[in-house]
Amino acid sequence: MRFGNWCLAIVVVGFFSCFSVAQSPTAKGMISYHPYEATATFAHMATDGSYGNGVGLNGFTGSLSADVMPFVRAAGEIGGYYGHGVSLTSFLAGPQVGFHINRFDPFVRGLFGISHTSVNSRGFGNSFTIAAGGGLNYSLTDQIAIRALQVEYFRPYGGGYHAADFLRVGFGVSYQFGTR
Repeated sequence: MRFGNWCLAIVVVGFFSCFSVAQSPTAKGMISYHPYEATATFAHMATDGSYGNGVGLNGFTGSLSADVMPFVRAAGEIGGYYGHGVSLTSFLAGPQVGFHINRFDPFVRGLFGISHTSVNSRGFGNSFTIAAGGGLNYSLTDQIAIRALQVEYFRPYGGGYHAADFLRVGFGVSYQFGTR
C-alpha cells in the first residue's frame, strides 16, 4: 500500500472513531467552553527528495480555529518553512474534528489552500496544496494547552513541483479564548 493510501486510511479511521469516543464522559471541568483557538507551532518538514537530496525544512505555523458544531472547527493556517536555499510559504484552511478525553484533545483535520515555493530567492511557483493529519493537545489550564504532537501529510499540486510529498511534524502551544 502506498504512503498516500496509508495517510488517507488513517485520516478516515480517525475521523469516524471521533464519533464513537465523543460519547464517552469526561472529567468535570476538563471540557473547554472557549469557541476560538490560536496556535503557534514549530514544524519540521521532511521532503521526498523533490528538492534535491531529501532536504529538511524548518519553520513555524500560526493557526486560528473556531467552533462550527460541537466537535467540528473551521481552521485556517499560515506557515513558513526554510532550509538549504528553499523556502515554502502556505495559506491553508479546512475542517478540524476533535474531542476531549480528560486533559487530552486529539484531533484530525484536512486543510486545503495555496503555497508558494522559492529556490535560491527565485520564485518557483504557486501550487494548490493539501495537508491531512492530526495531533494531540494536552490542556495545562482552562485556556492554555501544549500541542504535544502534530503530524500531517503535506502535498503541493502543480507549480514548480508536480509531485512533492512532505511529512510535517510539529509541536507548539495553544490558547483558547472567547465565551459561548
